[in-house]
Amino acid sequence: MRISRGSRTAGALMGLAAMAGLGAAPAEQDGSAYRLVEDWPQYPADAEFEMGTGIAVDGEGTVYAISRDIDHWASHPLAMTRYRGKGSIWKFDRDGKFLGLFAEEQAFIGPHSFYADGQGYIWVVDRDGHQVKKLTPDGTPVLTLGEYGRFGDDETHFNGPTSVAVLPGGDIVIGDGYWNSRLVWFSADGQYLRQVGEYGNGPGQLGVVHAVAVDARGRLLVANVCGGALHTYVTAPGQIAPERLPPIPGCRSRFDVFHQDGSYEGPWSVVEGALTLSIAAYGDRIYAGTTGAERGRQDVVVVDAETDRVVDRIASANVYVHQMALDAATGDVYVASVYPEHGGLLRGPEGPSFVRWTRDPR
Repeated sequence: MRISRGSRTAGALMGLAAMAGLGAAPAEQDGSAYRLVEDWPQYPADAEFEMGTGIAVDGEGTVYAISRDIDHWASHPLAMTRYRGKGSIWKFDRDGKFLGLFAEEQAFIGPHSFYADGQGYIWVVDRDGHQVKKLTPDGTPVLTLGEYGRFGDDETHFNGPTSVAVLPGGDIVIGDGYWNSRLVWFSADGQYLRQVGEYGNGPGQLGVVHAVAVDARGRLLVANVCGGALHTYVTAPGQIAPERLPPIPGCRSRFDVFHQDGSYEGPWSVVEGALTLSIAAYGDRIYAGTTGAERGRQDVVVVDAETDRVVDRIASANVYVHQMALDAATGDVYVASVYPEHGGLLRGPEGPSFVRWTRDPR
């Protein structure tokens, strides 16, 4: 099987990590039910990629991990050829054994997040490709939303989609996302229904919609991050609207609660502070990323959905908690992390692109 190839971290960065005595994330959690699993996963010898962005676990315990193999540079004159981004999806078992690549024939430009739904389907959100794809377990597309490589803000185009949630009735909600500020509803067969959101930081307004999740109470939870000209190097001229270029005055990132019909309920203030931009809901638990006490590390806060009470915390879960996934059978939490160099660690297979936190029985 062909392994996707990208660029490795510069030698200077390796030297910085060695001089600082930095390695993997901390392996023990005082007072927490979770501990880091060392040497997870095991990559093939010729594996190369930039960083991790997304992660999911299916009902069989197979772990799917999205890597950003080649970072996208849309503003470069050669963006459609040499500087076009590329991502791959890796498959591992619970022990970290490499099972091969998934959906290799799909030309993902900059995959952002990844989901396995309760019906056995796989959802890939390609931010830089401006698409959301629903795939069968063998990688066959059964639904595609958005036009490949074309950005927009109408009923058939996205501008940097980040996330997807499937509602209990089957409707689909897309977080769109990076350079639009809206939630977009579609029917189960992909028909446009409605959208909500406008750029800003007031009630019901959105900056960057970075993640969406439906919890056990049926609430639509949204990671709402302050906007501005984020990641301009991956955008083409004119892709970011002029009013989005400066930061929102007095903006504060937060989690928001929407009803499934799109009406706004209010902020979810259980977890506050600068966000790691990630939130997920599994069973009766909500997992939210937030800034940790240690510089260059971020936490996962575990909340009981029925009571909104914090029940556990994985301190310093990774450099950035870009996306999380839970193995429902074991309770283990998997984390994908971007830009590990911001924590003094290495990119690619040598760094903490993907980690597994196992839940000890209690």
